[in-house]
Amino acid sequence: MELFAIEIRTTQWQPMLQWYKSALQLDSRLRRDEDGYALLTGDGWRISLIQRQDDKPRDRSAISLAIEVEDLKSVQRHVQNFLTEPTGPIMKSDEGFLQWTITDPDGNRIKLFQFVH
Repeated sequence: MELFAIEIRTTQWQPMLQWYKSALQLDSRLRRDEDGYALLTGDGWRISLIQRQDDKPRDRSAISLAIEVEDLKSVQRHVQNFLTEPTGPIMKSDEGFLQWTITDPDGNRIKLFQFVH
């Protein structure tokens, strides 16, 4: 088995689509505006953005993405231009990686990390 995609349901479909394409530089492989669906791809991973209607109740589940990058400081410099909320610093873990946690426009947590040797 293989994970196909992380699905994110949002009432802010268009802003989320633009944010993921710009901030994380994902490619839009499939997009159906009339259905409120986009499949975005990175290097070896996918995110499905699905339009959620305002009148439907939202469950309490939340998502968190963990994305490995080669150069965290470079990614940080780029992504900071697209953030709407302040973030904390890059942290070093005891497990041997650097991590920087941000949120997308819908408040979903994204952990960007880089293994250091």
